[in-house]
Amino acid sequence: MAGIHLHPHDILDEGTAQIRRFLERIGNITYLFPEVNTIFERNPYPEGILPHNPVHAFVQGEGTLHVPLDARKLYPALYQKTDDSVLNGVDPLRTLTEGMRGTPYRIVPWINLLNGDFAGNVSDNGVYDFEGRPVEHWLCPNGPDVVPMWANVIAELASRYGYTHYLIDRIRFPDWAGKEVRPRNLFSCFCRHCRKRMEQSGIDTAKLAGNMREIAGCLKRRQFAKAVAEFHGSPLIRQWIMFRQESVASFVAQLSARLSVADSRIELWLDLWPPSYAWLLGQNYRRLTRVSCTLKHFPYHKLGGGADVQGLIDHLADDPRSREEAFRAFLKFFGMNYDLTYTGFRENGFPIRFVQDENDKARALSCPGTFIFSGVQMWNISADDFIQTLDAVSESAANDLIYYCYGWAEPELFEAAGQWSRGNGRPFDKRSRRLRL
Repeated sequence: MAGIHLHPHDILDEGTAQIRRFLERIGNITYLFPEVNTIFERNPYPEGILPHNPVHAFVQGEGTLHVPLDARKLYPALYQKTDDSVLNGVDPLRTLTEGMRGTPYRIVPWINLLNGDFAGNVSDNGVYDFEGRPVEHWLCPNGPDVVPMWANVIAELASRYGYTHYLIDRIRFPDWAGKEVRPRNLFSCFCRHCRKRMEQSGIDTAKLAGNMREIAGCLKRRQFAKAVAEFHGSPLIRQWIMFRQESVASFVAQLSARLSVADSRIELWLDLWPPSYAWLLGQNYRRLTRVSCTLKHFPYHKLGGGADVQGLIDHLADDPRSREEAFRAFLKFFGMNYDLTYTGFRENGFPIRFVQDENDKARALSCPGTFIFSGVQMWNISADDFIQTLDAVSESAANDLIYYCYGWAEPELFEAAGQWSRGNGRPFDKRSRRLRL
């Protein structure tokens, strides 16, 4: 029942025959999650090479669509730009579909919804920070064209390729990472639609922006503990957090409802941040799992749970003492009770218990019966640490796991995963319900 993520360049550069050979080394893969549209991410992240790609040493994602749909025709008011490779005639999703025909693998296309290179009326659908500056390449879940645009695209994918299950990612507000580290991106969204809705819900947006300026000032003055206290002590900030969570949950619910009208077979699975971070970015596990009963999150302990922790700390402070203070404030802010220094984090990441902690939190926060996939880091990690991670997942409340990701993983990790799945880890079957496609 395990799964693995695939990027377009994996399919085009390596071919499905080589992909199948690597997957056979693991042995317990059921689900393949091919990426339909990329984000602005280096492959692999943050550095290194693609270890078994015969064409590219690395690939830079450009936030483009990698299926030959006429996105502009589907929804002229807002659409994602199509990748040049597709314009030149390639179709990685079709290639994977044909190459996996007759195999036991089940394909669930993986789509990034709110982050990418979009065109059309972006100004009226984009995210704006608390000072009114646009956050580049991010769409707002309250943008009027975002739900209908994606409903049209996913319905067309279902019609053209026949897939009825989709893993939706980037269903959140921006974090601080990107081409540059920008903590102010967190203090969003103040587009006209969000401002109107916040005012209607009783949030004084002018005072809220004032609170945010005070917190930003604390960070600039390196008053990290004070910034944390002011953030968590502000009633307006708490209302804003609830508003963001309501916005994302409403976005997913509206999208699901529209797709059900287009094709009642379509089902959305959720790709979420680990619980310790998700609340800040607008992801409420309980609300979201009322809409979808299947989710994946990514407690990658070696990489700070998927967050660019090092990038943030180094942005906020430039000397060892200040960085340690900033890191302590970071841990307190996110409720992480680990006896860990910043120096230790940079060397080893979070402790291995982070994996089980986050999976257990995900279970507690989700609706009963939710099927939870734990994402597993499959790059920049030794074989021994990788096996320990798999053990931690199997001892947690997760139902199964999804490897991230095929193209970034060293060959020896496929072997290690296979050895583990053949007997070195506790099976998930005792607590896993079967998923149907």
